[in-house]
Parts: sequence; C-alpha cells; structure tokens
Amino acid sequence: MDKSILGIGTVSAMGCGIESLRQGLSGNAFPNILAHHIETKEGTFTLPVYRAVAEGLENYIERSRLRRMDPFLRMGLLASCLAMQDSGLEIDDGERVGIVFGTGYGALASSFGSFNSLMEDGDNCVSPTLFATSVHNAMASNVSIALGLGGPLQTVSSFEMTTWAVFDLACGWIDEGIVDYVLTGVGDEYCPTRGYSVLLSGARGMTAMNPLDFSCCTYLPGEGFSAFLIGKGQGYCRISATERVAASHFSGKGMDALFLSANGEKEMAAAYSRCMKESSRIAAYAPLYGGLPVGQGFDLAVAALSLKEGTLYPSPSVFPAVADKRVICKKEKFGNPFTIGTVQCDRDGNGGVVELSSP
Repeated sequence: MDKSILGIGTVSAMGCGIESLRQGLSGNAFPNILAHHIETKEGTFTLPVYRAVAEGLENYIERSRLRRMDPFLRMGLLASCLAMQDSGLEIDDGERVGIVFGTGYGALASSFGSFNSLMEDGDNCVSPTLFATSVHNAMASNVSIALGLGGPLQTVSSFEMTTWAVFDLACGWIDEGIVDYVLTGVGDEYCPTRGYSVLLSGARGMTAMNPLDFSCCTYLPGEGFSAFLIGKGQGYCRISATERVAASHFSGKGMDALFLSANGEKEMAAAYSRCMKESSRIAAYAPLYGGLPVGQGFDLAVAALSLKEGTLYPSPSVFPAVADKRVICKKEKFGNPFTIGTVQCDRDGNGGVVELSSP
C-alpha cells in the first residue's frame, strides 16, 4: 500500500493547527506580522517579521516539563502533538514509530545565546540549558521522550534541501520496513541576528512579499514548524515521489499543479523560473508563513489539504494582476486523480521535489 500523510500539525504566523492554515488560504484570517526595529551602523531599520503563534501546548504536556523548553522546541513539540492528534490513530507500539526532523538554521536563539554566554561568562560558566537546547537533535530527542516514541531518530539540516531530504528519508524507512510510521517535521525560528542578516541581504523597505515577482527581492523572514505523521493507509493524500533535481532539468511537466516555495529571495529567481516552465497551474504560499529555508513544509501541508478537499486555493501573492495565466488566483475545484508537486530551490540551482497525489 502507498505511503500517505495521515496527520498534519502546523505552527506558524497563521496560528496553530491545519484549520488555522485553511482560514488563511480562504482569506478569513491573516498572518501575525510584527515590526522589529534593528540597529545597524547606518541607523535603525524596521523589518516586518512573520512571528509564529504557538498556544495550547499545556493541553498536551505538563506545565512542569515546559519550563526549560525554548520557543523553538515548543513550536516543534506542539506541531508534533497536533499531527498525532489529527491522524486520529492510537499508537500501540511506540518502538515502531520513527522521527525525522529537519531545520535549515537550527535553534538560532539558543545557539547565539550559548555563544554570548561563552564569551561573557567563560568556558566554565556557559549556560547548560542554552547549550543543550542549541543542539540540532535536541528537538527530536525531546519529542521522542514526550510522546513515548522509541523508534529510530534523526535530524537533517541542509538549508533549502531540508524538507525534501526529510521526506525522502522517512519514506525510505517505511519502504524498508524499519518502522510502521514516521513523525516528520521541519521548522526554523527567527532571532534578531537573523533579522540583521536579512537587512544586509538587501531586504530594506519591504512591506509585503511577492514571491512570484522574480525581478526584485521581497523577502521577509518567518518562523514556524510543520509536522506530519506518515504511514501506510488512508489519509490526506499519497506521497507519490521524492527527488532532488537540477532546477534546469525540472519543468513541472506531468503534474496538475506546482507549488513553489519561492519566498522573495532574488538569488533563487532563475531556478524557480526554470522549474515552472511547463507547469499547468502554479501557486506560491509564502505570504502566509514568511520566508524560511523549510517553507516547503508548509506548502506540503497546503497541498495535502488541497488534495483532501479537492480544492486549489488562490496564491496569496500581491504581485499586480499576475500576468501569468497559470497562477491560481481563485478557489478552484478538481476531481480525482490529481497530482500536486512542491519544489524548493537553493542558490546552487538544485531543487528538492516532493510530489503528492489524491488519496
């Protein structure tokens, strides 16, 4: 039987849970965008940032266990709890559930906090809490303990290729019979240092993201975590394929719709332009969750929801009129069979592709 997405949990600027994402896609809710003031040697600049809204974790985990968890870990744990709950499954044997998580940057706030502690307090007085939570694998380990999942565990970090790598590895574990289910998840967080870096990259004066306008930089940073329970059975949709390709050799041909994880970074514009050259329908949903290396995770959540409901949601781009007629500009119904491809490109011209099909 084919591998399927059985449950989804999202924590983003739209809020918590797949319903919050649906509300954003339908135009009934808007992302939480906060203005951050960043000081540079050239003066103080204001940067709009998509900040995740993570609420309700105490409904799943005892408050006493949450005290030492940083915001990034809380996002991942909450998304994981939501995904497991959304699946509706009762897991009898936690040893048969693996975990594959991915992050482009890791726990940035804890990492920089640990570095600051090292410089200010010396080797002997580095904060053990900050150091422990700064380790990339800390989130997967904590989720494993909190949810009682004792299968194999791995964390992947490959910038824009992270989401593809996570799904490829998770599907491999199921194909090889290593586990019955895999809890997968990808996420990143915002911190002031990242905001400073965004300003240096040229994203000054930006007020809105235009991911389908490849002529300029409209990147705005975001944060969040998207989690999925993958296994064999009936769910949101089937996972048809995972592959890493050169963007110049990928066209979107054969897919009924292609979701681009473009987020306004001009360096990736050429790669995305090549990817969509033969696509029939196109969308980019970054204006709902902001720019981050694992944005493809949220696009996969949108794609899975679309396939379950038989509905394509409009691309929330504010690019005037969007001259390309292939861009999805209004809600559209479709029948089975239907295939949606998601692709995220990096600066080297690579593309990580995850293809989903009707359940």
